[in-house]
Amino acid sequence: MLTTRAVLLLLTVTPGILPETWTRFRGPEGAGIAVGDYETEFGVQKNLLWKRPIPQGKSSPVLTESHIFLTAEEGENLVVLCLDRKTGKTVWERSVRRTRSEFQHSLNSSASATPVTDGENVYAFFGNYGLVSYDETGKERWRQPLGPFSSLWGMAASPVLAAGSVIVLLDGFGESNISAFDQKTGALKWKRSRLPFSLNYSTPIVRRANGVEEIITIGSGRVIRYDAKSGQERWSTEMPNGSIISSPASDGNILFTQTHSAESVPSFDDLLTKSDRNGDGVLSAGEFGEGEVARVLTAFASMSGTRDGIVERKEWAEVWRWTGKPALAAVRLEGTEQHPAAAWTHLRSVARVPTPLVLNGIVYMVANGGILTALKVSDGTPGKIGRLEGALDNYWASPVAAGGKIFLTTENGKVVVLKAGMDWQILAVNDLGEQCFATPALSRGQILIRTESTLWNFGLK
Repeated sequence: MLTTRAVLLLLTVTPGILPETWTRFRGPEGAGIAVGDYETEFGVQKNLLWKRPIPQGKSSPVLTESHIFLTAEEGENLVVLCLDRKTGKTVWERSVRRTRSEFQHSLNSSASATPVTDGENVYAFFGNYGLVSYDETGKERWRQPLGPFSSLWGMAASPVLAAGSVIVLLDGFGESNISAFDQKTGALKWKRSRLPFSLNYSTPIVRRANGVEEIITIGSGRVIRYDAKSGQERWSTEMPNGSIISSPASDGNILFTQTHSAESVPSFDDLLTKSDRNGDGVLSAGEFGEGEVARVLTAFASMSGTRDGIVERKEWAEVWRWTGKPALAAVRLEGTEQHPAAAWTHLRSVARVPTPLVLNGIVYMVANGGILTALKVSDGTPGKIGRLEGALDNYWASPVAAGGKIFLTTENGKVVVLKAGMDWQILAVNDLGEQCFATPALSRGQILIRTESTLWNFGLK
């Protein structure tokens, strides 16, 4: 659904020279919705405009009038790629050397964060380096090393642009903050501390409210709205606790947040009983065990509290921030005591990673195993909840939409095209034959999809 601002823009710009809007993660306003009609069936030999081999990475493509920007990693190099939109050929490639190697989940990458462009320049964030900006010719404009970071599974939030700044959400176990850097120089304009002990990998969204451009973030059990110009907190409210991987999605003044969390966490006494070999009442190196709990204990010991390699009872108590049930929550952005912020929640088949899609009064959520849920925005009334037959797979890319169609991409490279609606219907399942983690970009009838080693461009020739 187009915002009033987007509709006015379309009406006032000469047809044929419309400005590009898929300039950030999930396109215009982070909504994942494009204008126009797009092909339903496509593949290796059907409606393929071009395909190009590209280096490894999991970021999504963003677009200008003539270029496509992507990030990638090649050994110790963190790469920004610029491709020609018409041909897919490489226009330029630039890189910075990683300055450290931070732990990452196997599903993460040093090139997970999607870059952002202002239509000419590109801004890229790498968790193992920081920020870097290039102009459209590939000339470096500035670089801003950041970190090290204390994220449990590696940094993944993408930068956004607002009020002349590059905004980056840097949540983690230790110091967490949201920071703004000048688009022209890269200089820090403001920095606001956030709650630590955060399992948050979510990209903010930007909106204008009462004449103020603001940044909307989720994380550590709260929704917070910041003034994009000053960084001052404008409003906050509670949301369900848990790990947050997906980005927020909005329909006017209702925000949809999605948490994915273990429903229980071992008590410290249980950990001591199992692992405290020397009986000193704390856990240290050699007592952390194996698996995910060991990873969490190691992170606590090195990233939180005194950072002395030891986990004490008080430090472990902070883990309550993770507990709770996976939930999709509808939160009113103008909540009051008379109209509380929490509008409704849905607790079944909650997606782990993909951001919800809000389209024409319906919110769509896709969970691993190919379970798609359609819910009424106003009150959470469920519509069709069913499996995407032919694509019963893991889903890491976020759904996008255009022309009444929804595009959902599986880990193994199948792209399901749906007819949108409370009683959604599968129109086609297209198989690209390569793993896919990146969210597609939709622009001017073209579908750009990044798979494991290829960038595809589908549309009518």
